Amino acid sequence: MEPGAQPGAAPDAPAEDGGGDGLPAAGVGDEASVIVSGTLAMRAADPIGVADAVADAAEARGGGVEQRSEGASTDFEPAWATLVVRVPAAEVEGLLTALRGLGEVARVDLGEQDVSAQVRDLAVRVDAARASVERLTALLASAADTETLLEVEAQLTQRTAELEQLLSEQRAIEDAVAMSTIGVDIRSTTVAGPTGTPSFWDGLAAGWAAFLAWGATLLFGLGQSVPGLVLLLVLGGAGWLVVRAVLRRRGASVGIEQRAEARVDNPTG
Repeated sequence: MEPGAQPGAAPDAPAEDGGGDGLPAAGVGDEASVIVSGTLAMRAADPIGVADAVADAAEARGGGVEQRSEGASTDFEPAWATLVVRVPAAEVEGLLTALRGLGEVARVDLGEQDVSAQVRDLAVRVDAARASVERLTALLASAADTETLLEVEAQLTQRTAELEQLLSEQRAIEDAVAMSTIGVDIRSTTVAGPTGTPSFWDGLAAGWAAFLAWGATLLFGLGQSVPGLVLLLVLGGAGWLVVRAVLRRRGASVGIEQRAEARVDNPTG
């Protein structure tokens, strides 16, 4: 029994039409709910131009581009483009037919996921949550004391949050069923970039340019090290002069001591 309910009162019957949000009630509709998704790989001379045509084909069928990436050709990498398009489930076959006319379709990988049971379960849970919210709302209006009011408010907040979560899940799955998602990968039919396959002379030129760049870097490093080398030479020379002077003084002192000892040992000398 809900807080604040009167003893012997009959429980509220759940709404038969599923409420006023236009969502299906439990057990309504026997049509299967299927999510169609997949990927498609293509090869074309102008991948970026074909990507524009793929986007146009999706938009012409009531869909659009959800994500797009592309790269222009370079000397060593051909052009490419990838798209994620969404179209109504009934337009998937028509879109595939249109894409086959835009370039060479190398691979198609489509799959179907039957979510009919999940859709029915969500419909039942939404109806139950909505009925609970309606009952708690009615109890809130007729609460006789503050304690009952606070308890009903707490339960109403919780049930409302649960209902919103269920409605969000229901909208997401209905959108996935209604709009199919297809990833399209487009690669160039040209193996090399705009300048053709690199030759021996291209490699030689690239190697010479790399050597010049290395030489310039080496010279730059030497130029940076010259001031430091000069400073080290100056400090080293100064240190050597100090050491030499100390050694000379020590040598002179040793000589004086030796002569003094000689005189003591040989006073007649």
